[in-house]
Amino acid sequence: MPRFSIIVPCFNAAATLGATLDSLRAQDFPDWEAILVDDGSTDATPALLAGAAGQDARIRWRHNPRRGPSAARNHAALAEARGEILAFCDADDLWSPDKLSRLNRA
Repeated sequence: MPRFSIIVPCFNAAATLGATLDSLRAQDFPDWEAILVDDGSTDATPALLAGAAGQDARIRWRHNPRRGPSAARNHAALAEARGEILAFCDADDLWSPDKLSRLNRA
């Protein structure tokens, strides 16, 4: 069981998603999983999600179309998350490398 489950709702986020995923992979606290929930994107978001999941076993993605970001967060948190603590990240957020280590200490 990972310490953190990071929930990331995505919709047409191809322009920002790569940088967001880079910021997650750069965390100095490695005990996490990321669950990326696509809300029916029509851009390259699904391909980016599949690629990220194929490159890092901590990353999983699900398709939850046309339900909005709140439903994506709830679906991932309730049905998919295995971590002890939930952390929420938008598909255009950039986390500092020490975010999870600071959350862990708190």
